[in-house]
Amino acid sequence: GVTVPEAYTLPAAAVALGAGGLARRRRPRPGSWAAFGPGLTIALLPSLGVALDRGGAARPLLLTAAALLAVLAGARARLQAPLVLGGLTLLLLGLDAVAPVAAQLPRWVTIGAAGLLLLWLGATAERRLDRLRRLRRQLRES
Repeated sequence: GVTVPEAYTLPAAAVALGAGGLARRRRPRPGSWAAFGPGLTIALLPSLGVALDRGGAARPLLLTAAALLAVLAGARARLQAPLVLGGLTLLLLGLDAVAPVAAQLPRWVTIGAAGLLLLWLGATAERRLDRLRRLRRQLRES
């Protein structure tokens, strides 16, 4: 009679993350995607699907906390998989939360905001590309 997917996915995710943590201590070390990617995917993806489909308050809040924890842990340990998967989860949850509000705004506000965003992106493109190159080098080294 259990209807929440987390009852089934979180134990499997905990086992996969634990195995990935143990594998990272051995030589040669697997990459972060091989070690933590499957566990984080099992933990975040089903909950994200349910949160986007059904909404509610508790699940998106807890999922946001878990994704933020993954991002912070990935940034601290310089691991690509937790950083990317947690960030992607946060992005999708944020877009889901903002979409109803953005749909009610007048058209000129959204077009103006998009224009300002494009102007800012164009003005700061070189600096951001340089930062992305440095980040790519750092992620390859880890």
